Amino acid sequence: MDSPLFIDIVLYTIYVLLAVAVLLTVWSVVRPYVRGERCEVRGENGVPARRIAWLTAGLLVVTLAVTWLTASTQPLNINGKTFSDAFWLRMSDMLINTALVMIVVLTITLTLTITLTLTKTKRNV
Repeated sequence: MDSPLFIDIVLYTIYVLLAVAVLLTVWSVVRPYVRGERCEVRGENGVPARRIAWLTAGLLVVTLAVTWLTASTQPLNINGKTFSDAFWLRMSDMLINTALVMIVVLTITLTLTITLTLTKTKRNV
């Protein structure tokens, strides 16, 4: 079976977007140190930005490690072709599961934040 029509364009777009995301991430981490900026313990509006950034980065690293260790290496049969390279099977499983875990964490965090904010607002009124 032939590959889809514009698969090369899709792959190169993904590579460019990944490179841009990595560069922006590195830039946003390095920029405050190069400028000599100090991050307050409680930034704007009392939000602990530094702690949130470190917790997010730590959660990402831990999730990547755990999902790599628990990833399946069982060969896949897709469109009549068997994929059996253990490294790429683990890599794809790790990225998919990490994305799912981060989405769940995001959903829980947003729900708690909205609930706590509404509760605090009702108390102050």
